[in-house]
Amino acid sequence: MCDMMRGAGPASAPLFAPQELRRFLVGFIGLTMLSGMTIGMNKVLATMFGLHLGVTNFQLALISSAETAAMAIGTLPAGRILARGNPKFLYAAISLTLSGLFCILPWLPGWQWVAVLMFLVGLCIALRIVAMSTVFLVRLPELGQGKAGWYKGTLMLGIQFAGPLTGNYVIAHLGLTGGFYVSAAMFAILALLGWQVLPDHTGHRVQGKGADASGWRELLRLPVVRTTYLFEVLASFTASSVGVFSILLAIQVLHWPQDHAVWLMAVQGVSFVVVLLGLGNAVLGSRHRDRIYGAAHLAVMAALLLLGLYPTTPSYLIASILLGLGLGVNALVNTSRIAHAPVDKARVSAHLTLFGMAAGTLGALAAGRLGDLVGLRNVFLLWTLPWLAAWLFYHLKQGERP
Repeated sequence: MCDMMRGAGPASAPLFAPQELRRFLVGFIGLTMLSGMTIGMNKVLATMFGLHLGVTNFQLALISSAETAAMAIGTLPAGRILARGNPKFLYAAISLTLSGLFCILPWLPGWQWVAVLMFLVGLCIALRIVAMSTVFLVRLPELGQGKAGWYKGTLMLGIQFAGPLTGNYVIAHLGLTGGFYVSAAMFAILALLGWQVLPDHTGHRVQGKGADASGWRELLRLPVVRTTYLFEVLASFTASSVGVFSILLAIQVLHWPQDHAVWLMAVQGVSFVVVLLGLGNAVLGSRHRDRIYGAAHLAVMAALLLLGLYPTTPSYLIASILLGLGLGVNALVNTSRIAHAPVDKARVSAHLTLFGMAAGTLGALAAGRLGDLVGLRNVFLLWTLPWLAAWLFYHLKQGERP
């Protein structure tokens, strides 16, 4: 596969037979699902281990945030490393390192060491995520735009559903230490699978006379990059705050039991994944793609208005569906645009990962702070303002196509 990433633009003839592309896609989706499962499973393991150590809420928050902070810090260096390095070697080496770390973790004596180790885990995971998203963006023009959501959809399926369920099952049957060993084994399997699936290089492509844009200034000169960054930040900002506080509103305002309130997140998650895995061709192949893109953003605003103005069971369920559909279409179009844009995919993948984490964290913190001041329902109404401003700005300009 040493030459698998070389190619011209999307208009070029396919470099590989359909059978090879199919093998790559099957292997990559398996790699993505297992990777997402390890992330979701390890969140459960880390939380349970913290409780096993008898930590306070603040100490548990430090353990949890250490991994997230390291992932945010590591994304930009990961993009630079991958732009020049070997994704196959780096992914395998990082996965084996994680396997060793998770063998050590259950034997650590105090929560401080756990937090330090989770920080190292976060740095490793940042490189793995950027490596996979970079490879997917480069290969997407060959795979077909209908598959633009397959990577993110499969990853989210692993993180939000399969991973936590697997973690709970393993802990219940093998105990906490056994759970860490199972996770270590999964990372070892990922190293082997990644060595088989991923390419030797990220395959910078030259379009016209110049190389792909990679610097901040070069990237931000491109309208498609500015638009994608803007709507990805808004999407992460909104998803994190709504995911946490819509559940709280359902419990406090609608008086739902806690186990029922969680279904708001599940409904949103299912809607999101259905769009990414099933509607790629319908959305991206349509001649009205830009209109669908704009309608998706209107759906997000409608969801926020329902959450703020109509605290009823039907309206909250409808809002969850609209939010999942809107954010799913947003992710589909953004992924397709970046995949076909003349940009350094490793750098852009790192930027999008960083922006997503930062915006998600800020969205939840801002919603919590403002909720104490003006009430949570009013926060959702406030969140429509940046969406409306971005929507008007985008649609008052000439249509931008990659």
